[in-house]
Amino acid sequence: MDIRLSVTKKQKIFIDSDYDEVLFGGAAGGGKSYGQVVDAFIFALKYPRSKQLILRRTFAELEKSLIRTSLALYPKDIYSFNSTSHTGKFKNGSIIDFGYCATENDVYQYQSAEYDLVRFDELTHFTESQYVYLISRVRGATCFPKQIKSSTNPGGIGHSWVKARFVDPAPPNTPFLGRDGMERVFLPSFLADNRFLCEGDPNYKKRLLSLPEKEQKALLHGDWNIFDGQYFSEFSTAKHVCDPFEIPREWRKWRTVDYGLD
Repeated sequence: MDIRLSVTKKQKIFIDSDYDEVLFGGAAGGGKSYGQVVDAFIFALKYPRSKQLILRRTFAELEKSLIRTSLALYPKDIYSFNSTSHTGKFKNGSIIDFGYCATENDVYQYQSAEYDLVRFDELTHFTESQYVYLISRVRGATCFPKQIKSSTNPGGIGHSWVKARFVDPAPPNTPFLGRDGMERVFLPSFLADNRFLCEGDPNYKKRLLSLPEKEQKALLHGDWNIFDGQYFSEFSTAKHVCDPFEIPREWRKWRTVDYGLD
C-alpha cells in the first residue's frame, strides 16, 4: 500500500524524535495535534502489535479533535475504530486507545495497562501527578521504543510544572538529561511553521491578534513567561534577561525585596 502524508518540517522533527520524553508545540496553529495523529499512525504501522494511548483531559475533547482527524486520515482498509471501547485497531495488530483523565482518580483506569507509547495532547491541561502516574504505564517486554510524546500550548492548570520540566532546563530543540535519568527535549512550533494552515486560512493570524494580551502571548507567540496576576505583563526573556557574567567590582549594586504580603 502506497500511503503519502504531507507534514511540516517541525512535525517531521517531532515524528523523528526518539528521546524518552518529547514536548511539541507552543503557539496555536503550529500543527501539533496533527503531528501527533500522523506520528501515531507511522508508529503503529512500523511496529506491528504495538500499543499506544492518546490522552486528553475529557473524552469530548478527543472526539472533536484527534479521533475525528484520525478517522479522516487513516485508511479504512487497514484501520477501524470501536466507538464503544474507544480503541482503534490496525490490521497488523497494533492498537491505539483514546483515553481521558478528567479527575485525579481517572488515572487508575489504566492501572494494569501496558503501552509502548503514551501521548498527551494539550499537556498543560493535566496535573503533574496525572502525568507522572501515567508515564509509569509505558512498559512492556517488546523491543519497541518506549516514549512519552506530548503537545501543548502555554497556559492552563499545568503550565508551571510543564515549563519547569521541559522549557526551563535547556534551550529549545536541545536534548537534556533530567535528574531522574530521562532524556527530554522541547520542540517549539509556531503558526508560521505551518504552511498548510497559513495558506488555507490566511486570516487566522488576524484572529489571534484580536485576543487579549495574555492569550495573544501564549497562542500567537508561544510565550511561556505568562502568569496569572503578573504585574509586568510586558516581561520578555529575550528583552529583559541576559547571559550570566561577572559583575565589575566598581559597579554600584542595588538590592530589592518583595515580601509578597498582599
